[in-house]
Amino acid sequence: MIYRQLSDGRRRARRLIVLLALVCAFVWVAPASAAVITPVASCQSLATLDLSGNDAEVLTAQVTQLEQHSYCDVTGIISPQTHFDVVLPTATWQGDYLQQGCGGFCGLNAGSQSVNLVDPSRTSLNQASWAPLLNGELVVGADDQGHRAATNSDALWAKNDPQLRVVFGYTSEHSMLMVAKALTRAFYGRGPAYTYFDGVSDGGHEALDLAQRYPGDFNGILAGAPANNWAALVGVDETWQVRANMDPSGHQILTSEKLPALHAAVVRACGDSQGVIRDPRACTFDPASIECPQGTDTPQCLTPAQVTMVRREYRGPTTASGQSLYDGGEPYGSELGWDGWLVQPASDPAAPLDTAAGGLATNYLKYAAYWFNPPNSFTIRNFPFTIAAARALEPLGGIYDATNPDLRAFGAHGGKLIIYHGWADMAIPPQTSLDYYSAVIRFMGGYAATQTFSRLYMIPGLYHCPCGRLGGGDPETHPQFMDQLAAWVERGQPPAAVTFPVTHSTSANPPSAITVTPLNPLANVPHNHGLNSNYHYVLKGLVYSPEHQLWCQQAGPRLVCSRRVM
Repeated sequence: MIYRQLSDGRRRARRLIVLLALVCAFVWVAPASAAVITPVASCQSLATLDLSGNDAEVLTAQVTQLEQHSYCDVTGIISPQTHFDVVLPTATWQGDYLQQGCGGFCGLNAGSQSVNLVDPSRTSLNQASWAPLLNGELVVGADDQGHRAATNSDALWAKNDPQLRVVFGYTSEHSMLMVAKALTRAFYGRGPAYTYFDGVSDGGHEALDLAQRYPGDFNGILAGAPANNWAALVGVDETWQVRANMDPSGHQILTSEKLPALHAAVVRACGDSQGVIRDPRACTFDPASIECPQGTDTPQCLTPAQVTMVRREYRGPTTASGQSLYDGGEPYGSELGWDGWLVQPASDPAAPLDTAAGGLATNYLKYAAYWFNPPNSFTIRNFPFTIAAARALEPLGGIYDATNPDLRAFGAHGGKLIIYHGWADMAIPPQTSLDYYSAVIRFMGGYAATQTFSRLYMIPGLYHCPCGRLGGGDPETHPQFMDQLAAWVERGQPPAAVTFPVTHSTSANPPSAITVTPLNPLANVPHNHGLNSNYHYVLKGLVYSPEHQLWCQQAGPRLVCSRRVM
């Protein structure tokens, strides 16, 4: 007993010594708190900074207060007409740069290039805030992607200007970074230590473009719900979303009033005990299960025409013989997000052409989809859902698409990439990200190889943006991966499971949080008779290959394009 007591005491002493040693070691290796980097030039001096080497010029430079911090706010223009905004902290910068993406066709109006210091992606409306951004620790930049327009669904700017198509397609964000770095060096006497890009939707398309085409630009890239298969997405899928809901007279078949009952039926059929649809590909819900009794039509059921329409939306664009013309369709669980995106209330006589999908599809096909535009009389009702029609969009897809799976240069540079997508995204089918990341895995030599520099997260219940009228998802979460991305880039900590609090749910027994882990899209793929399963996208081999990428430059009045970097 005495020996045991002495031994226990020695063990306790040893443990205490080890603990103290670890504490001392931790204190010794812990880095000092980041020092604030102060300007070496005045904000006013940036107004006359020579940016001719970047084909740019400053329009204004003035000190302003944003989110309770002082910034030098610099606006300007990059040739031919990209308007930019860069804000540089006057007393709180800690050395890094964040560039923010855009949404839709971008453009918007005279203030559209302005940065957002609350949402790190600028346009998603659904990301949680990021402390370093709120605390004024970052230089932040954004632009209008090469043009200004009345709304971000307007593509008239592209009708007769091939060069603006290239700027929108892939050059704007690289040019923006070069200008932001020049301004940072002029203001602080040094450039940023780490550069980050965060974008959602079109911003996610920009993000993947940067990783593929300009692999040395950014240390960390966050691509949310990326619209990377752009030509097929806007030209085929969003056209289908509208046309599937259009009767022979051009009016909508399904109206917003039917969505709550449809969504509730899907959750009952496919949700777990907390009302969460973990993977819509595993769902086998048939809309006919809530078909109205003959001769009736109430908000609680679907008419036969609506059953057919809903099936077509879940399956996505197909040829007359059933061949898939895009990566997926409307995912099970996205139904409440259809409101405003592809359906409108019954009282709206202009629907479905006045939906968000209708505006994007119409503008793209009329003004930006082809080298030679269709006649002014063209409408989306003229688009045929054939393989030939889908292929006819791909020559310009080489400019707009960000589908190159070759990320060797990005990984070799040390870049880190996080892609995330909502399983209930009603605007960009989640299968898009699954197909792209699958192509990356195959090209890069397997899943383990891709994990050295990238992650894919799929978030149950999450809608797009949100772009509908009823919140950001069911369950609603506010994802934000900038903390994980920065930890990976700056401290070598690869992200694993990430948990997001649930802010709203239609379930009577909702979860308090949703946890997501990195997904291997080639593993455990559900195969069943459900409408979200067993896709065979006919242009997958063409689109998701390095050879699809097109590089263009202006040569006098002509645009010269090649499959090689120019």
